[in-house]
Amino acid sequence: MRWKVGVLRPGCENVDWTASGVEATWTRTQRRACDELRQLVAVEGAGMEYRMQVGSVPVYVWPGVDVVGRLDLDNLTGGVLPAEL
Repeated sequence: MRWKVGVLRPGCENVDWTASGVEATWTRTQRRACDELRQLVAVEGAGMEYRMQVGSVPVYVWPGVDVVGRLDLDNLTGGVLPAEL
């Protein structure tokens, strides 16, 4: 199953797809895409629109910060994809 992850940076019209791949199962595809998204957000930061395409499921993510102002990566991908496809 195919996946890809990208970011829409301020002032840009198109998503920069920064990582993509193919995995054998839905679980592996979901895990890999979410791991790549967390890494991308850790580098790029909050305040941007992030996108994932996991199989046929499009996902839009706008990360925020936790109560002390740190980038909230823990809750970034929880529940954004169905458990089964």
